[in-house]
Amino acid sequence: MAGDLGATEFIDITSADVFLEEKWSQQSTVEKEKNLVFGTNVDRTFEAELKKGQILHIGNITQPTARAKTENTAITFETVTESEKTITINNFYYTAIALEDVVSPMVSINLLDKYIPGLSYGLGLQEDSDLAALIDDGTITQTVGTLGSGLTHENLLRSDQYLNDANVPPEDRMIIISPAEKANLLSLDQFVHKDYSDLRMGLLGSWLGTYPIFVTTNTDGTNAAGHDNVMMHRQAIAHIAQIKPMVKAFWDINFFAAKMASLTTYGNVIRRPDHAVWMKGA
Repeated sequence: MAGDLGATEFIDITSADVFLEEKWSQQSTVEKEKNLVFGTNVDRTFEAELKKGQILHIGNITQPTARAKTENTAITFETVTESEKTITINNFYYTAIALEDVVSPMVSINLLDKYIPGLSYGLGLQEDSDLAALIDDGTITQTVGTLGSGLTHENLLRSDQYLNDANVPPEDRMIIISPAEKANLLSLDQFVHKDYSDLRMGLLGSWLGTYPIFVTTNTDGTNAAGHDNVMMHRQAIAHIAQIKPMVKAFWDINFFAAKMASLTTYGNVIRRPDHAVWMKGA
């Protein structure tokens, strides 16, 4: 036949299987990082004072009380016994990874380079998570809302009033919420309707012109049980990172392996409980 070109046996995928090559991409699908916002929105001004030592004592100063002056009588001097807050460096965390020399010539990508960013991120995540956990540790007594239910605009107004009642400065206030709470707020007229545009900047940029809104998956909680959202001032939480993450590397002759590790040490305290409101929500 005209279409018959001869042999019907070919070297195909099956017969050439032992010669088929496999390749590994130089790109990797790296796990996405959480948006870490707690660590950058707390009071870290004390770090310079505790470069050496473990405990920093922060004395509290109360304001003197005015008294009525009675004619021809001696004045009364106040006797004040003050309290203090302490920050203790009692959190010690590390990340580490090692690669044996025998592996290096067997892979086409630089595995160590792939893991370097995660060494610092892992420590940052732990630090941020510990700060997030302070919101519901019982020290902050001002609360609004119900866990598992979205916040209302009235909850936000009451939270704002809590801070105003405590004479909290308007600067350095913020709101930190979960993605679930973001979805809830975007269902409120006050965050989407043009009639309320004076209350916000953008759909979810800030509220009342005072509170930038940060959204993070690192708030304590779950979508099922609700999250620990917070409205607070930076000075609500004091934080000291004494040893900041820095990746160190060396080669271990005993194991013929390249090793990398990073360390952080830190402490924190809720310095001004009345400068924060635990907003129980979605």
